[in-house]
Amino acid sequence: MLWQDITIAGTGAWIPPIRPEQEPRGGPGTGQPSMMALNGFTSAAVSKDNTATQMAARAGLKALRHADVDSASLSLLVHAGFQDPDHYTPSAYLMRVLGGRDTAGIEVGAASDGGAAALVAAADHLAARPDAKAALVTTGARFPDERWGYSRELGYVAGDAGAAAVLTRGTGFARLVATAHVTESQLEAQTRTREGHTGVARRSPVEESGFMPHIDVLQRATHRCIETVLDEAAVKPADITHVVPIAIGSVVLDMLLSGSPLGLRAEDTSWTYGRHLGHAGPSDVLLALDRTFRSGTLRAGERVLVVSFGVGFRWTTALFEVTRDPVAAAPAGRSHTEGVCP
Repeated sequence: MLWQDITIAGTGAWIPPIRPEQEPRGGPGTGQPSMMALNGFTSAAVSKDNTATQMAARAGLKALRHADVDSASLSLLVHAGFQDPDHYTPSAYLMRVLGGRDTAGIEVGAASDGGAAALVAAADHLAARPDAKAALVTTGARFPDERWGYSRELGYVAGDAGAAAVLTRGTGFARLVATAHVTESQLEAQTRTREGHTGVARRSPVEESGFMPHIDVLQRATHRCIETVLDEAAVKPADITHVVPIAIGSVVLDMLLSGSPLGLRAEDTSWTYGRHLGHAGPSDVLLALDRTFRSGTLRAGERVLVVSFGVGFRWTTALFEVTRDPVAAAPAGRSHTEGVCP
């Protein structure tokens, strides 16, 4: 789908302390590198004192300040979370902390594809409402070891973080050019909880096997989603200057991107940043966009491609064109001077 006059005007991220990662059980003792080591994760952001939604709120505050947009201008807040046990209604909390009097709030699922899916939902809102000035997208994820520690044995490390972006009509520094979606719903059964598992031990087949048994389907869907965006926007792979994928690990990303129209490896993308934070679910792509836009290196005319997917399985790609040099008003990530959200 092609878009007109929808732009990113600001981004924000809240990243808790980062701790070095240790080898999972069975790694060094076997004489072979673990899948986690092959996947390239070096550390993970770990929140001990903030919920996923609180981190999303802090990131949202930073995005609003970066965009110079006040809460009263927000007509919609879209939140993407993942299994947040602390907030049954995260969008209501976020509207109380971040929204204006007339701000509506919704929540999207889509697992790790949630950040990109929320961007599209916010863009849809602005396109359908000529009177709407701005929409805020927030994401938050927290993966306690009691539930997600076993992910290291599957080859990835879960990270905690909140991220956000403000979308406006024509006033931002990066124009949304095109988006595409792909769904492979025949894999839906892979994300159902196995019979007999209860509580924190509830696992689905894909949580026990990882992505590798389905890599052929993942490759084809990723390629199709990328090709659709490039074709609709009449953009060549060589015209893409920055690629922002979800931070799922270098082995998986190499398989998904090397044979795609882009012909890239993980190290050619924002994965070089994500490997230090861990896979933060729906926050991945917004964290990377925040770092990219605040880096001070982007120039008008450059193009940024988001490549996102989540279990279920669903894909979203989004192409942005930088329309003016972004102002790096503040560093990305955590700020110890930020106020505390109640």
